[in-house]
Amino acid sequence: MDTTIPRTPGRLVWMSKFLIGIGLLITQPLARIVLFARQHSPNDPTQVDSLLVLGTAQYDGRPSKQFEARLKHTAELWQQHQSQQVFTVGGNLPGDRFSEAEVAGTYLRAAGVPAEKLHISAHGNDTYTSYMPLDPAQVGRVLIITDPNHSYRAVRLARRLGFAAFPAPTPYSPTRCASKSYFISLTHEWGGVVVQDVSRVLGQRAAVKVEDMLRSIQAFIRPSRRARHDQLRRLKK
Repeated sequence: MDTTIPRTPGRLVWMSKFLIGIGLLITQPLARIVLFARQHSPNDPTQVDSLLVLGTAQYDGRPSKQFEARLKHTAELWQQHQSQQVFTVGGNLPGDRFSEAEVAGTYLRAAGVPAEKLHISAHGNDTYTSYMPLDPAQVGRVLIITDPNHSYRAVRLARRLGFAAFPAPTPYSPTRCASKSYFISLTHEWGGVVVQDVSRVLGQRAAVKVEDMLRSIQAFIRPSRRARHDQLRRLKK
């Protein structure tokens, strides 16, 4: 006697909707990141008051290749009109002698940006806390210079904090499409966008839980990130 429980159409419909939902959860943020990475707003001095370059890894005062790519693009944008204000942001972690913002300032002064045009904000250890000390009214209409995959999340967050922000991703990023580093970057940004989405829909408390979960997964896959995550948690307390 066959005792197999037949699959009902309702169960199949529910399973199909569940799988579609999971697919959208994964692909929809990725699509936003990849499509936005191609957007670069014109550097029109009548429409753009300032340039803001986001900090990233530096090694005892020397910018990483990723950071240098952002700084090179910032210098080129400033040289186009030589009139806009330039904001450098990013703090340091315990043990660092230099902040990301200071390293950026040193690079840009050497590239020809006058000291009176530079605003160095040596605060923050992630995108959100790097923006927080700045006054949107002082910054004005601003181009956000960062890596292409980071551009969507960075500009979206700036706008949520009240900045009139527009994308200006660097074309010099060492992270190239289809490389291992590209996919690592893309998955990192996917997690950041998911956290932003959760924050908007379910609130900050739920977003923090999702962020902690994603960081735990990342630390398992990339043990080298564990120390940084632990430092960030301690700094937030």
